[in-house]
Amino acid sequence: MRKNEHIAQLNGYKIIAVDDENGIVDSLSIFLKRSGYEFTGVTDPLEAIEKVKNEHFDLMVLDFIMEPIHGDKVVEEIRKFNKELYILLLTGHKDLAPPLETIRRLDIQGYCEKSDKFDQLLLLIESGIKSIKQMNEIKRINNELSGTYEKLEKAYLDSVQT
Repeated sequence: MRKNEHIAQLNGYKIIAVDDENGIVDSLSIFLKRSGYEFTGVTDPLEAIEKVKNEHFDLMVLDFIMEPIHGDKVVEEIRKFNKELYILLLTGHKDLAPPLETIRRLDIQGYCEKSDKFDQLLLLIESGIKSIKQMNEIKRINNELSGTYEKLEKAYLDSVQT
């Protein structure tokens, strides 16, 4: 097992990147695999929707301006069946950035401009992973509490019956 594969297994987070530019997907692949993430890169937005429908991903890095459909339409489709996917929207066209209303309406967690360095994006991904980790912990605790509540309720009802 190579070092990066071992790190990915320890990390356990799956990231999908969707960009119609192969170069962006390839560069993200190198950066994110090196950081220990399990990575899937897709250049076709329609294929990305199907992948998210059929596989679990924790975070999506999504280009805004793509063919045949733009990133906001991709998010619209994904939100019909997956409300939890953490989505970071990317754009290389500052003047064509999505309006804030779109980001709010589609529940997009972050927005970043493309650059030849991925510093800003990697920071957003790291903070996104921290948020995902916290949400997973909250879900785990809620499930535990729910189970405990049911046991308490049963014990109470048993004692009342006695």
